[in-house]
Amino acid sequence: MVNLSMKLVLAIFVLPVLASFLLNLIFQKPPSDHGKGTMFDLIATRYDFINRALALNLDIGWRKVMISKVTSSGDLFQSSGNSEMDPIRVLDLATGTADVAILTAKEYQNSRSLSSKRELKVLGVDPSQNMINVGREKVSREDLSKYISLELGDARDLRNLQSDFFDAATMSFGIRNVPERETALCEIHRVLKKESKGTAGSRLGILEFSEPSKEAGIMGAAARLFIRHVVPVLGALLSGAPREYMHLQNSIKEFPSPKDFAFMMEGLSCGDDGKGSFRVDDLIQMNFGSVQLYLATPIYKM
Repeated sequence: MVNLSMKLVLAIFVLPVLASFLLNLIFQKPPSDHGKGTMFDLIATRYDFINRALALNLDIGWRKVMISKVTSSGDLFQSSGNSEMDPIRVLDLATGTADVAILTAKEYQNSRSLSSKRELKVLGVDPSQNMINVGREKVSREDLSKYISLELGDARDLRNLQSDFFDAATMSFGIRNVPERETALCEIHRVLKKESKGTAGSRLGILEFSEPSKEAGIMGAAARLFIRHVVPVLGALLSGAPREYMHLQNSIKEFPSPKDFAFMMEGLSCGDDGKGSFRVDDLIQMNFGSVQLYLATPIYKM
């Protein structure tokens, strides 16, 4: 029994740490802006498979929670708001292979009061053309093209999108790859509808990784070990792209703590007058503190 326990400890903890050390020794550390479109172009065709493997197939559940919260369990799709003739418009940034866009359309199809639903239009935006191509194939296979369109674009520059246009916005595991996060968040703020007399507001949902704090206990420590050492090694083996998964490890490690990121969102000074910001309504912890869901409302500070 002792020998078996020692072998398990070696396999689960020691070997991934040694392999991660060797990766960092052999391959040059990628720059902080490595997580842009060209990086994901290299792994687009294997992205979904690797994602499911690294997240132990839990990531779809996290995305479903975000969509449910952002759409108020489907209430967003009902006939209400500025005009019952206007479609519900959802912007999915860092859409990748369109997982969130597809899940949003399916939530719309499954929501109650089918006869009173407004039309849905989801726009997915991503800086990787290859990821967009994979996403379009998935949308077509799911027969959801009437709801979803995918476009090449950058969250930091949404100049081709109207201001005060979208009823909701989502972004899953993408904001940490944006070097100028404040610029991206202010662009999201600009295109989201703001609450005013006769105008319903909107909601933003951001899913992101972070390293669990010490307060997360032993399971948080295990999740931290998994992110630091297992993810880059397993990602390198499955993808053949070690630098890309070294970047994943580094970007999570360097991302602000949940408290600091929420503080940054609420401290923004968006717009010409600098009064635009977000009110963080909820911060939901998942997966032993390694995944956070930020739910926010675009506001203007008085």
